[in-house]
Amino acid sequence: MALALITGGGSLIGEGIACCLAEEGWEVVVSDIDRARAELVAAAIGEHAEPLGLDVTHRTEVTAAVDAIEKRHKQIDALVNCAGGFRGLGLTRKPFAETEPAEWDRILDANLKGVLHCCHAVLPGMMRAGAGSIVSISASRGLRGGPMAALYSAAKAAIIVFSQSLAQEVGKHGIRVNSIAPGSAEARWKALTAEDARGPMGRATTGRDVGNAVAFLLSDRAKHVTGSCLDVSGGTALH
Repeated sequence: MALALITGGGSLIGEGIACCLAEEGWEVVVSDIDRARAELVAAAIGEHAEPLGLDVTHRTEVTAAVDAIEKRHKQIDALVNCAGGFRGLGLTRKPFAETEPAEWDRILDANLKGVLHCCHAVLPGMMRAGAGSIVSISASRGLRGGPMAALYSAAKAAIIVFSQSLAQEVGKHGIRVNSIAPGSAEARWKALTAEDARGPMGRATTGRDVGNAVAFLLSDRAKHVTGSCLDVSGGTALH
C-alpha cells in the first residue's frame, strides 16, 4: 500500500485530503502541529491512518520525522504540503506598511519554509526509489495578490513557482511536483459568510474539493502532469 505524508492534516482541508486519499487506497500519515487534532482525524479514518505531531517550521524535527517514517514504512511515496495559513496563525489582515518583520518571518516560515523543509527531507528517499509525487497547497492569493495579504500572497505564489522549478529538476528521477490553489476555503477557525459564496459555484471550497484534486494528482491518471498549478477555487480566482 502506497504511503502519503500529509502536513497540516488537522485542518479541514488536511482532513479532506487524508479522507480522500484513504478512500483511494492510500495509507496516510496525518501530521499536524496540534497532535490531538491529528489523532482525531486519523482515528476517524481508521486502520490505514496514523497521527504525527509535527511542526514543519523546525527543520530538525521534519528530518527526524521523515527518517522515522521511512524506517517504519520503507519509503514515502507522496508528500502533501498542507500546513500553513494566515488568520489561522492568529494574525490579522493589515496594510504591509503596518506589519513588522516578526510577522513576515511567521508567515514565511509556516507557509513557505515549511514546504522547503519537507520537500528537502523526502526527496532523497524518493530519488533512491526512482518514484514519488509532491503536491503543495498554495492559494488563490498566490495566483493574484490581495490587499492586506501581501506576505501571504507572496508566500503562496512562491510555492507555485518553487513547485514548477523543482518539477524540472526531479522529473528525471520519476518524481512529479504539482500545486493546488484553493479559493475561499472552509476552515476550523472561521464561520462561513456570504463572502464565501461570492464565486461562480456559489459556495466555499471544501476540504474534499481539495482532497479530490490531490487524489487525482497523486494517481496514475495524472502520471504525465508535473509542474502544474490546479485552480480549485470554484472560480473565485478568475481575473
